[in-house]
Amino acid sequence: MQARWLGKGVDLALLGGRVEDFFKGKGFKTRKDESAEGYTISGIPPRAHGIYGKVVVKILGNSNDFVIEFWASDHTRSAIKAGLVTTMFGGGSLLLRGLKSQEALERLEKEFWRRIEEAIPYLINSAKHAS
Repeated sequence: MQARWLGKGVDLALLGGRVEDFFKGKGFKTRKDESAEGYTISGIPPRAHGIYGKVVVKILGNSNDFVIEFWASDHTRSAIKAGLVTTMFGGGSLLLRGLKSQEALERLEKEFWRRIEEAIPYLINSAKHAS
């Protein structure tokens, strides 16, 4: 999923830090990369989360026109597909793990967007006070 913000004047480096903090607070190992287009934050979940594969957030654009993209690797979808194909041969547990991973990803993404919506106004105010 992705969302776009216009005319906010948000410091994207601070926003990237907030995204990284979100994942670290969930026990994820993170990596933050900066490019000319923006920031990419990758999170690798601990096994306890039941999420297979990494989660990636991209922040693209500039402080007054930026997009945030949230996506997960294809590991969960692959597990579901493999489980469906092999269910008759005992692949039901793979299907169940894939479905649980998908549910965990959906919960994580919902919380992520809620946190972003809460952080943006604070980051706007911080940018105005810093000027």
